[in-house]
Amino acid sequence: MPRPPTVPRLRYYLSYLWEQSLVRTSSEYNAYLEVCVVYGRLQLVAEDAIYSFGDYYLNFRKVFEVFNYQELPERAAVLVLGLGLGSIPELLERHIGVDYTYVAVEIDPVIIELASRYSLPALDSPVEVVQADAMAFLQLDERRFDLICVDVFQDATIPEHLDDESFLALCRESLLPGGALIYNRLASSIPDRNAAKTYFTETFAPAFPAPYLYDTGGNYLLVNDGKFLTLAG
Repeated sequence: MPRPPTVPRLRYYLSYLWEQSLVRTSSEYNAYLEVCVVYGRLQLVAEDAIYSFGDYYLNFRKVFEVFNYQELPERAAVLVLGLGLGSIPELLERHIGVDYTYVAVEIDPVIIELASRYSLPALDSPVEVVQADAMAFLQLDERRFDLICVDVFQDATIPEHLDDESFLALCRESLLPGGALIYNRLASSIPDRNAAKTYFTETFAPAFPAPYLYDTGGNYLLVNDGKFLTLAG
C-alpha cells in the first residue's frame, strides 16, 4: 500500500504494528472524529462508526468488485453523498482503475477539512466537494449523474429525512438514463438487518423496476437495477 503523502514516513510504517492517531476532533454533527493510520491506510472514525478506510472500506469495495462497469460510460460522472475521507473515489480510481469525475456532498465542514488535508490531495481524479445536506443538494442542483453512491450516516444512523420515498425520488431524478444507484444500509445486527430488509421491500424496491439487495456480510448495498452487478443474473 503506497504511503499517503500527508502521513509521515515513520507513522506510516508504525501503523503496521499499531494504530497511529493523527488527529482527534469534533463538530456540530459528530461529537467525536478521529483520523488514524491503520495498516498504511487512512481511517476516519466517529463514536460508533467507521466513515472511511481507504481501499479497506469493504462494503463499497465488495460491491465495486462485482459491478458491471460496461453499463456506464467510460468517463462516468459520479455523485457521492457522504464524503468521509473519500474512500469511494479512492476505491474506484486506485482499486478498480476507472477514470471518473466526482461530486462529493458532505454536510460536516470538519470532515471536509479533514479530507482536504489528509486524503483528497493524493487522488488524481477530479473531486468537487460541496458542503450541503444531501436532500438539499438534490433539490437544488440540476446536474445528473451516471452513478450515485449514497453513504450518508449520522454516526451509525441514517438521517430520517434520507430514509423515505421522497429522497429516493430525488436520487432517481438525478440519475442520467441508464444510471446506477448504490445505497449503503447497515446490516451488522439482527435489528439492522430486519430494518434494512423492510426498507428494501417497502421503500426501495417499489421505486425501481429491477432492484437488487447485495449482502456484503456486514451491510446491505441496495442497487437500483441488478444488471449493474455481474453476479445478479
